[in-house]
Amino acid sequence: MGRASRASRSGWSFIAVCLCAATAARPAAAHTQQPEIPRHLVAGNQYFDASPAGFQAYLNTMRATNPELYTQLAPDADRLATRVSTGRTILLAGVAAGLALVIYGIAARNDCVQPPATDPNFAADSAAWGACNDDNMTTTATFGLLGAGLAAAGLIGGAAVMPSRDELLDLVNRHNRVSPQPLQLQLGYDPAAHLARAGAIFSF
Repeated sequence: MGRASRASRSGWSFIAVCLCAATAARPAAAHTQQPEIPRHLVAGNQYFDASPAGFQAYLNTMRATNPELYTQLAPDADRLATRVSTGRTILLAGVAAGLALVIYGIAARNDCVQPPATDPNFAADSAAWGACNDDNMTTTATFGLLGAGLAAAGLIGGAAVMPSRDELLDLVNRHNRVSPQPLQLQLGYDPAAHLARAGAIFSF
């Protein structure tokens, strides 16, 4: 009976540790996360997000006025934007699948009933109760580890597919070599809020 009690406590302790770690991580991240510095591509008096989607939005404004430039750069801009979407999909799918496995590992636990002391088959039923708790602990730990592995694979796979900052800068540099109006990278200024945060402008 003592072994079964310890197994039961261990199973619940595993779940409690997972839940406590998940809830404690969020406030800690909120305190340590630094405010994101706004990044924009600047063309004249127009601001675009410094991302493949922002570069696409800028190119769309050039479709009518400079169709040659648009035709030259749009395929590569579309390719980078597609990789961003694919990377996010892989990341979200991995995290969602991992979370589903963790939840399944908890939901699939058997209902282990502790036998009363008056049970005529107390020894056998107590052993079965302990084995049930051990099985629950193994199930929870197994699916928890599998879920964490899937989530990690989603994070790593998504990051591997996402285009790097250098790839976007290379596309901007290609634009600036052939365009009469070069793009600039502006850091630290939010045009929507009209607020500068240690702003800087870089030309390519």
